[in-house]
Amino acid sequence: MLMANHEYGACGFNVRDVTQATLRARRELHALVDGLRGTGGVWRNMRLVSTAEQIGVREGRRLHGLYTVTAEDLRQGARFEDAVCRATFCVDVHALDQNKNKAIDKKVAWRTKPYDIPLRALIARDVSGLMFAGRCISGDFIAHSSYRVTGNSVALGEAAGRVCALAALSGRVPAEIPFKDLA
Repeated sequence: MLMANHEYGACGFNVRDVTQATLRARRELHALVDGLRGTGGVWRNMRLVSTAEQIGVREGRRLHGLYTVTAEDLRQGARFEDAVCRATFCVDVHALDQNKNKAIDKKVAWRTKPYDIPLRALIARDVSGLMFAGRCISGDFIAHSSYRVTGNSVALGEAAGRVCALAALSGRVPAEIPFKDLA
């Protein structure tokens, strides 16, 4: 498996941007494989078997929840009574602009402390009955660069599923489900 490139300037919810970035990334991968194969040795028989259907997009839309996870939560190791997940992944920024990426990396010099993600970050602030899970939960740009990883998304999805099931069974909306009922 080769994961080696990063496409800047592609808006994750613009199909034209994602398509163009996918094509650029594939051209770059072919060039990388050709270059490695050209060095001989262990790489001489390297072949590109397949690529993903499209590039992975890390930055996109995030909704506003009853709580917004922030960079300060990561820095302080925030704890919440309604925690559905304890996140431990570092800040790993993938900005749309390479210069912004470097500036943020310099600015975020602190180490992330394990922090809680509260249920409130999964419940829509402005749309009754709507929940979200995974990387689209309510959080700022820096916090998103930490909580967006798969392990957290699994826990967030499970929590959202449980709340939605309880809401459906009781004829209520997710915001009306007491946290203690999740246990």
